Amino acid sequence: MTQPSSRLRALVVGSGYRVRNAFLPALSLLDSHIEVVGVHSRTYANATRAAERWGVPAIEDPRSLRPGDIDLALVSVTVTNNVTVLKSLAHLAPGAALVIDTPGVGRLDDLARLAEFRRWSPIRVGEDFMNMPQYRLVGEAIRAGALGEVSRVSMSEMGYRYHALALVRSWLDLLPPKSARGRRVRGGVDIEYRFRGGKIGEVHEPYRQSEGSFSVTGSRTTLTGDPMGHPISNPKGASLRRIEDDNGIAGFAIDGLEQPFQIDLPYQATLREMKLEDDSEFNLLRIDGLAQVISSLWTDDPVNTRYRLEDAVADHLVSWSARLLPWVPTPRL
Repeated sequence: MTQPSSRLRALVVGSGYRVRNAFLPALSLLDSHIEVVGVHSRTYANATRAAERWGVPAIEDPRSLRPGDIDLALVSVTVTNNVTVLKSLAHLAPGAALVIDTPGVGRLDDLARLAEFRRWSPIRVGEDFMNMPQYRLVGEAIRAGALGEVSRVSMSEMGYRYHALALVRSWLDLLPPKSARGRRVRGGVDIEYRFRGGKIGEVHEPYRQSEGSFSVTGSRTTLTGDPMGHPISNPKGASLRRIEDDNGIAGFAIDGLEQPFQIDLPYQATLREMKLEDDSEFNLLRIDGLAQVISSLWTDDPVNTRYRLEDAVADHLVSWSARLLPWVPTPRL
């Protein structure tokens, strides 16, 4: 899908927390590129409540839409309902794109039904965690070679299940893991993922959302940071720093590298004015990340264009298995 000459027509499916506090706000940020033609949910009253907040119609029956009426479907429902929902939208799929929340499928027998997803093209996985602007900035520094060859990524208390694995992989050029070792700890698990070339990814729980720390070890230097850019004690090498203005967070920068790396947050003022149910700083940054995923449909994106539905499914299965078994080999889908 190329840069749209006119706005893409989008159908939103779902009416829960994620739709109200992520998908619809992200689409509002992209209003110059996307027109929301409606919100559909299994319960029409819920769809109406979600839609009226944004001045868009609720759609009771998607069969009222004809093939060609939409360019894009955004689906955020319970994982076990993904396949059923996509079957109900199958007549709209040819020629339309799909953005779907991770991990895409929720049961092993859903793997046999991946054809329901492949009706849509292109497909984007709504993995907003790895697309949060501070993590995009770290990825930019890695891809620019500022850290040298990266050999280890470590995350403590800031990543959870497949979201954590997706972020680790995004910093390792989306290498698939060869194996995973899990060890139960109080409040969660410690998981070590091993990748080709001796690269290692570590995820230490419990998960505390916007707290914790990370480190990315390269052959030239190590980059460390707090997930929200707050100062950390005894930083090694380069470090992530938050930038603030009178209204709050305004961007992120990386200190201690030979070249400057900085990312601004042009959406934050608009998002704060929306007065969402969840207006936490963490959620507003996740909405920024989801907008990045959606806009990758027409922009040159180095990560989302390569992170496939199959990657999301595999990351979900591998991270889930590593929480139960001491060692997991990881064949790819």
